[in-house]
Formats: sequence, structure tokens, C-alpha cells
Amino acid sequence: MSKMKSQKTIEESRSQEDTPVLPFDIIFSILIKVNTTSLIRFKSVSKSWNAMISDITFTKTHYDRSKEIGCEKLVLQKSTGEFEFLYLNNVNDVIIDKREFPLKEFIGAQILCSYDGLVLLKKPKAYKKFVLWNPPSGHHHILECPYTKPQQYTFSCAYGMCSDSITGDYKIILIYNLFYFVYSTIKNIWTKKTTLPTLQQCLPEFELSTSYTYMCSQGTGTDNRVYWALNEKRGQNICKTSTFTYFDVNSDELKEFPTPHGIENKFVYRLSTLKGCLGAFGGNDYINGLYIWVMQQDGWRWFMYIPYIPGPTIDIERNFSNYNLLFSTKSDEELVFQGPGCHTLSIYCLKQKKFVRTIHISNRSEEYFSYPVYPICLDSFYFPRLNVTRKRKQCSTRSIEKKAKI
Repeated sequence: MSKMKSQKTIEESRSQEDTPVLPFDIIFSILIKVNTTSLIRFKSVSKSWNAMISDITFTKTHYDRSKEIGCEKLVLQKSTGEFEFLYLNNVNDVIIDKREFPLKEFIGAQILCSYDGLVLLKKPKAYKKFVLWNPPSGHHHILECPYTKPQQYTFSCAYGMCSDSITGDYKIILIYNLFYFVYSTIKNIWTKKTTLPTLQQCLPEFELSTSYTYMCSQGTGTDNRVYWALNEKRGQNICKTSTFTYFDVNSDELKEFPTPHGIENKFVYRLSTLKGCLGAFGGNDYINGLYIWVMQQDGWRWFMYIPYIPGPTIDIERNFSNYNLLFSTKSDEELVFQGPGCHTLSIYCLKQKKFVRTIHISNRSEEYFSYPVYPICLDSFYFPRLNVTRKRKQCSTRSIEKKAKI
């Protein structure tokens, strides 16, 4: 029914145009295969195209297709506050799309995490304000966590987003010292819960000791879950093997997750998506190489070992820790790594079993913020429907009361 309504609206707008047009279904089928950068330009072709591309039926169909084929891009944040989105089409055609955040008060806000086509931002001095943003469409929504207070929950551990594949509810997870907070887009509420004992034991030490480092990877979101790898270090030495945790969207609970078996102690992991599945990769101070696993239904499955990783120095530990596995290409023939350094991408060919290409994002590294890993964002206009009726009703009730007093 919604598609029929949108088609009727588009046909009405066509009647006011003199240019010949193709049938609705043909144009629809063609445009859903186009990336968002081109769709933004195509909006100005005609009123009917603008109506079609802006319609929720089209954006949802385009989102589903982008997710199916894995049409993703890297999010780069410049020091000027401008954002760049880097498309890698078969790793041979690099396209950079530029965007500016629409709210002036959040210019220079930090990227916390990304999921699907959404990016979560936070201004450094705004302790409780967050912004959910879809860069191509420009849709955004300010979120305020009522539980965060100044000089409290200062040492945040991790952030993440995931969605419920059944209800379509998007959830944002903020993990702090002793608590973590969950925001639901459908319910429009924040929930406060107690953090895992593992985090409670580690974070207090982190606050008291400058030589102690508690590192957490960026959240890797999948349907119904978001995963993190927790690493503990003292100085240059790794204290123990990484711990995996995940958030279950069905129960709103944080849980621990097993690491791959058969690996010696003091092994540092990171998480990513590989071949459409959760992937784990890492190494330690004694191995000049990188181990990679893929999560299957029956547990972790060995994927491959890269025996030598070229690095800017001969420091073995820096070599393996200086590379982050971002994703695999559409053909699954190449792996894309961030490294060496924050502003370089290295392409590893699975058939040739070696690094075959390096992409320099910028020759001027000061242009970009030096984040450990660039977030990955789905190429989509889709923005979840946020339940704001409660706030509107409260506002209308208050206005009525004021009028009654007057």
C-alpha cells in the first residue's frame, strides 16, 4: 500500500512536467542500485525523481540492497570538523564524498561509533548530549542521557550500536565505569544497568594508575548484537589475553564471549566483519604476523595466518598492532587493512598471499583526527523512526496548562 501511495504521488508530480518519463518500476529498479552520492544529485533531475528518492519505501529498499551487497564506506573526520566518506569499489576506484554536520553547536564532535548508515557523535565537553546522524540524508536526532553527570562516569570504556532484526528497534550502548546505558529508538527511553564484573575490576585500576592502559576496540555491530575486544596492558607489556564481550539486543544484557582456542597467553585481539561474519584478528609481542578467525555457527573457525606484516619500524609489537582489519572486498579476494599508520590503507591479496597495494588517504596527516580505527558506515539514506510522541504529548499538556492559567 505504501508503494502504491508513493507511486501515485510521483505520478501526480510527473503530470506537471513536460519531459518524457520511463515507467515507475523501471526507474525505481535502476535508482536503488545507485550510491547515495549520485542519488543526491539525481534529486534535482525532476520533481518526480526527488519524490521517489525521498520516499520511505525507496530509502528502505535501497537500505536493504546496500546491506545485502555490503556497500560500505570509511568515515574520516578532518580537524576542520568536515567529514569525508571513502568508497572502495573493488579497491581500484577510490571515491571520496564530503559532508558537513548541519548543527553548528556540534561542529568538531567526536565520532564514537557507526552502524548501518548511522553515525553516533559526541561533543567532548557535552557530557550527556549525543547526536545520531545519517550523513547522506542529513537526518539527525539529539539524544540526552539522563544518567550521565559532570565529573562522573568520566572514563568511558566503549560505545556501540545494533538493531533488532525483528522489531527494527535500534539501540545505542554506552559503557562507563560501573554502569552501562542503553537507548531504545522505539521506546525513546534510556535504561541503566550494572557493568560486567570484568569491567568493574579493570576500570578502577585504570583511573588510579597512569602506567595501566585499558583498551577497548570499537563496537562491531551485527543484527541483534554488538561486540568488543577488551585488552589490558601495563606500559609496553600485555597483561593477559583479550576478553570478548557483547551486548544482546533481546535481553539488553552485556555478556562475555569466548576467544579462539589454542592460542598462547598474552594475545591481543581486535574484532571486525569478514565475509559477512564476525571476524577476530590479532597477535602478540613474539610473533611477527597476524592470526585471523571467522565466527561460524559452531564457534570460531581458523581462517588464515599472515606471517609477515611490513611496518615503518623493526619493532615487532608495533608491526602487528599497527594494522587493523577493516573488511573484505565484494569479491572476497582481498582484505583491506588500516595501516601502517592511521592514514594509510593496505590491500592484501588472498590468492597471491601478500600485500599488493597501498592507498594514502592524505599526505598531510594533520588534516585528520588520529583515531585508532576508522568507523565503517553503510551507504544508505535510511534513518530509524524515533518515538518522540511522549515528549510531544508532554509539551502539549504543559502548553494547555499555561494557557489555562492565563
